[in-house]
Amino acid sequence: MFQCFPFIKKRDVGELSPLIFKEERLGNGEMVQARCSRCPQGDGAETESDLRSEPNSQQVICQPHRQRCEINKVNGCIKYIMFLSNFMFTVLGYLLLGIGVWGLIDKESLNSDRISNLSTDPMLVFAVVGVVVGTVSFSGCVGALRENQCLLKFFTAGVLMLATAEIVFGILVYVLRDRIGGYLQNGMILGVQRYQDDPDLRFIMNEIQQGFKCCGVESYQDWQLNLYFNCSSPGVHACGAPASCCINPQENGMVMNSQCGFGALHMEEVTAQDYIYLRGCMSRLTSWLTSNIGSIGTFGVILMVIQVLGLIFATKILSDIELIKAHW
Repeated sequence: MFQCFPFIKKRDVGELSPLIFKEERLGNGEMVQARCSRCPQGDGAETESDLRSEPNSQQVICQPHRQRCEINKVNGCIKYIMFLSNFMFTVLGYLLLGIGVWGLIDKESLNSDRISNLSTDPMLVFAVVGVVVGTVSFSGCVGALRENQCLLKFFTAGVLMLATAEIVFGILVYVLRDRIGGYLQNGMILGVQRYQDDPDLRFIMNEIQQGFKCCGVESYQDWQLNLYFNCSSPGVHACGAPASCCINPQENGMVMNSQCGFGALHMEEVTAQDYIYLRGCMSRLTSWLTSNIGSIGTFGVILMVIQVLGLIFATKILSDIELIKAHW
């Protein structure tokens, strides 16, 4: 031990200090610091060769440390892209939910006397879609930001369910493409019949008739199906048509004349064509859908791509988290 550590003071040797290395004399009379070949490298004082090799040894030691630091991080780019995209969809989802709930409350659709018509209420669709989109997007947003596996797995399952539903819906639309016209026609007839009773259906019918410059389903005479516009009705709307059927509803250019369609169903077509549109909306709507089928398909593809990217990002973050846990 004394041979390996020459700075340890021995009792039988008089030395000035226990921290001064012993010296040995070479054959030429030169004094050098004592060494011991039995000392393991690095156990005693550092030699000159140890000092020269120290930077390389530090690099070797630090290299695994840097690799561990890289392993202990989730890909920041993917993490924040997923956070921002899901944040926007969360805002959109809860905005739809707010519109739906506001519409249901404003129309008193949840009252006991109107609850039977809730299934056909368009505001219910806004509320349901808003809840689903908002909840799934919120889980992905917070899950990516907090690197929470539970929320990320919930987001993945939710997106898979949504994508599956969209694929099934697309397949049904393609298979039942010959019946779509009948479903649209039945829906428009329902809108005509409940025009005065349901503000949402009234809004939809007004937008369709004003946008496509049409009136009724097949013709303007379809408004006979409405209880209030029927010619046998005792009200002021009898034998009339809504103002959205009128060719020039704003007669003075500023305020809409809600009575511009009054008595139109009594008139002959030659006379009525000067006041209201005679052609029904069904043919116009079908033509519009046929001409814009490509745009609708493109929108569906873009939506599917966004969902697939969300799944890829969530899977990547989950795999990074599992890798970090494996190196703990």
